[in-house]
Amino acid sequence: MNQNLVGLDIGTSCVKAAVFDERGQVLFVASAPLQVFTPSAGWAEQDPEEYWTATCLVLKELFRKIDPHSVAGIGLSGQCPSHVLVDSNYQTLGRAIIWRDQRAQDEAKWMNEQVTSAQAVEWLGTSNLGDATSPPARLLWIKENRSSDWSKAVVVLQPKDFVVLRLSDEAVTDRYSAYCLANPDSGIYAPEFFNTLGLPVEKMPKTLTPSEIAGEVTQQAARATGLIPGTKVIAGTIDAYCDNLSGGAIFPGRAVDVAGTSEIVSLGIEKTVAAEGVFPARIGKDGMFLCGPTQAGGETLHWLARSFYQEFHDEIPFHVMESEARGSPPGSDGLLFLPYLNGERAPIWDAKAVGAFIGLTFHHDRRHFTRAVYEGVAFAVRHILDISETAARVSTSEVIVCGGGSRSDFWNQIKANVLQKIVRPTVVSETGCLGAAILASVGLGYQKSIKDACLEMIQLKPGIRPDSKLAGMYNTIYSHYRDFYPALKRVCSGEGS
Repeated sequence: MNQNLVGLDIGTSCVKAAVFDERGQVLFVASAPLQVFTPSAGWAEQDPEEYWTATCLVLKELFRKIDPHSVAGIGLSGQCPSHVLVDSNYQTLGRAIIWRDQRAQDEAKWMNEQVTSAQAVEWLGTSNLGDATSPPARLLWIKENRSSDWSKAVVVLQPKDFVVLRLSDEAVTDRYSAYCLANPDSGIYAPEFFNTLGLPVEKMPKTLTPSEIAGEVTQQAARATGLIPGTKVIAGTIDAYCDNLSGGAIFPGRAVDVAGTSEIVSLGIEKTVAAEGVFPARIGKDGMFLCGPTQAGGETLHWLARSFYQEFHDEIPFHVMESEARGSPPGSDGLLFLPYLNGERAPIWDAKAVGAFIGLTFHHDRRHFTRAVYEGVAFAVRHILDISETAARVSTSEVIVCGGGSRSDFWNQIKANVLQKIVRPTVVSETGCLGAAILASVGLGYQKSIKDACLEMIQLKPGIRPDSKLAGMYNTIYSHYRDFYPALKRVCSGEGS
């Protein structure tokens, strides 16, 4: 019987696909790498055709191991906000500008001057239009600087929506991937908002709920991927939301750390609360959470490898880095790392923030730098979680960690020690894929609600306990961590000089 589900995750570093049964047991996994282009400082782009090529590769690999007739549907998860321009023939126009691109700073400033907080709430359901990574700011930049592509574009899609288009010939998105463009509660684009910014609302795709069926696999897509024609395609949503689903962030009081290319820290809440630096999010009517995405998490380890472990060439020697980091004591002998290597999103939202090693002496060597990087990202997680817990008036005793970083027992232990909370990794590390499969299970009617699907399909490993003897030391270092950013900002910006 065809009751297996495929979760397809269009990420930043790769495309992943996984086959799950109805209970969330992962059967097979495949992945294919993606390339990121950085033509200028602060820019980040990808070739949209690689999303489709990689999708075809991973699906064909899955179907060498499992009968495609056993698959009832495929759900999508994807990096966001990233923008793919598509013409009337459904061909791509230039590279996609991806989520971590910071080029639209002037447009973001102008946009926030044109739209009041009250208008933003009325039109978009939020008072925060965001920074240079905000979708409308990005579209303003494209309109001004890629006018030829913009004029030819008939629709602007997210990467996973572009894959949905190739799979089903349907140009749609989900209402959460359209954030700061459509109201997430209604999925409606406000004409007044688009008129204010001078953007044509006609280029926006139809919005669906994340568990809604977007279409069916076409004959052409079936030949390219190995899927069976007519297989249901579920719209899915933002990868961060799918990851959070896989950690159960929609349950009040549950904290989740998505350890991927960036860290995304969330806390389940019962009602909307205001908090500086993080924002409330929800998936359908099932659950709400405070969410704070960083700009770099696991990506800091890739930078560390390129900068400090060049003898390994293009390989990322995670086992070597962890081994050397263990050679440095907790606290890295006073060396502290600020992980703002490409500006920062939550909780400081400063595109001009810079990273730093602080406390450097002749005593420090590569081992200390490496451990400081692992610890610096853990401090970033704590920073977001502290703000969320304070706003929600909740104190959690454990954090669910998911994503690729959840596989590192060493990093999980550091996070437990820094947070002084139990860290529980998910059994499935491909949580973007699992979240997409959870949504597919609802869309196909296997589960009545997203919460029911989470209860059925999420599995957790035993908890990793913190070392209480390190609490005092890490509390002191964390206090310094919080102080260093505003101090460095004053120096780097020339404030107070």
